[in-house]
Amino acid sequence: MGFFSNLKNAVTGGAANVQVQCQAVQRGTPAMVQIFAQAKSAGNVNGVYLLVRAVERCEVKDRDWEGGHSHTETVRGHRVSWEHRIPVSGAFQMQEGQQMQWQAQLHLPHDVGPSLQGHMISHTWEIQAGLDMTGNDPDSGWVTIQVY
Repeated sequence: MGFFSNLKNAVTGGAANVQVQCQAVQRGTPAMVQIFAQAKSAGNVNGVYLLVRAVERCEVKDRDWEGGHSHTETVRGHRVSWEHRIPVSGAFQMQEGQQMQWQAQLHLPHDVGPSLQGHMISHTWEIQAGLDMTGNDPDSGWVTIQVY
């Protein structure tokens, strides 16, 4: 690949396609996470990582009365309730077209909240796998998982 293609991949994170898969997770019990990557260009990878987070979200309708007229607005909030970074692999050199696969073990403590989807609140668990590279890391994007 040419200089500009390599520069573009560093800026956009396009050096590889990354996917992550995980079955439902039981708190307190180890779960296996599968990470797959296919290199679009050669490059140095400093490591492979797995990000895990839980996000609480709330959405409430608020109705106010003023001057005999009602006004309804939606109030939203969110908070990351738990997050962790798991190193999966050390540094390596990837070649264009190379397909790679890793396994990581995800172990959530007993005392974290499970997945929850209610009328006004939710507690969503997400994972993201990435390749630590110069510039923008190629990653899987956040993938929702079920935690019981």
